[in-house]
Amino acid sequence: MPQLHRTDCGGRTCRPGEGNPVVTHGDNPFEFPLPKDAIKGAPHEPDPKGIYAPLVQAAHAAAQHRLLYFCAADVDYREIAHNWFTALSRLGVHNALVYSLDSGAHAYLYARRVTSFDGTAYIDAWNKTRLQRHIQAAEAERHMAAAAIAASGLNVLLTEATHVVVNDPSPLLHALSKAGTIDTAFARSGCNGKPPFGCGLWWNVAYLVGAGPPETHKEQADRAVQLQLAGIRVGLVDFYLRWWNGAHCIFSGFGKHLSHCDPRLEGDILTPQQAQERPNETAIVKLSKGCDNVRIGVLPASFFSQSAFYGPSGLPRPPGVMLTRSAKPTQRDRLRLDRYDEQDFTELVAAMRADGIWFL
Repeated sequence: MPQLHRTDCGGRTCRPGEGNPVVTHGDNPFEFPLPKDAIKGAPHEPDPKGIYAPLVQAAHAAAQHRLLYFCAADVDYREIAHNWFTALSRLGVHNALVYSLDSGAHAYLYARRVTSFDGTAYIDAWNKTRLQRHIQAAEAERHMAAAAIAASGLNVLLTEATHVVVNDPSPLLHALSKAGTIDTAFARSGCNGKPPFGCGLWWNVAYLVGAGPPETHKEQADRAVQLQLAGIRVGLVDFYLRWWNGAHCIFSGFGKHLSHCDPRLEGDILTPQQAQERPNETAIVKLSKGCDNVRIGVLPASFFSQSAFYGPSGLPRPPGVMLTRSAKPTQRDRLRLDRYDEQDFTELVAAMRADGIWFL
């Protein structure tokens, strides 16, 4: 059986994904024996004064006006994270931090003057849990880390490294935190006017309000953190029930948690139809008392644009879009996927070049 993941390819550093095996949808040779006494929950809590204190210190050093742009990347994603940081820098946005999930990513980024924090110890902690897929552990850990930073008193925009900022969203984010009407916000993924609030959400584009108005910021941060923890917790259960599922268990956790929270629109937009008909406004969704009364902002349609999961590249973007992501050319379903292979990265970078969002 070939090595599961390697970074040395014939005496040189492997290209992104090159050191990972190519697997098919139904024929994956890798089984993951659980470690002895594997725990079912997360290996740590988002304590900003405890285990996450070094990360929090780095986050505060990088933040400006109590706002931080945040993504995570391992060595396979090193170039994509470099591009993410470069795109922000081109806009004059320098309050960004890459959460490097291994020493290889950190060394690459640090050498290129990308603000990076080495989170190897944090992702390695997941090895003692039942979550034995790297993709899913990385997903859970970046949400946990973002929660710790928000708990420390910063506003955090968590995105994927593949999400490229093309127009500065800082004014909108500052306005949302100043208003004090939401605890966290997510990009809308499309609206159909149907209950409960007319739109879907991209759970991987999350804004956590940790620095709201002085009189409410602590309560807002607590609610934002609790939603992150709930999404991870339910996502872990989803992983145990469908352990073969690709990279989707944490995303599923957020959606399934929300479905049990009696989400209701409040404020100026009160019906699902209005949410669909007023795409340039932030709708507010309040969850039930049993879900900590969290107030979720449904960000304007212009905040994030992804034309499709799969499809052609080079299509025009809607005007005024702030964040975007390129579509993959074709769908490659793979059960029990641990890490993406070289084809995934080659195709994605080619699509980003065609879309004009590759800056390296």
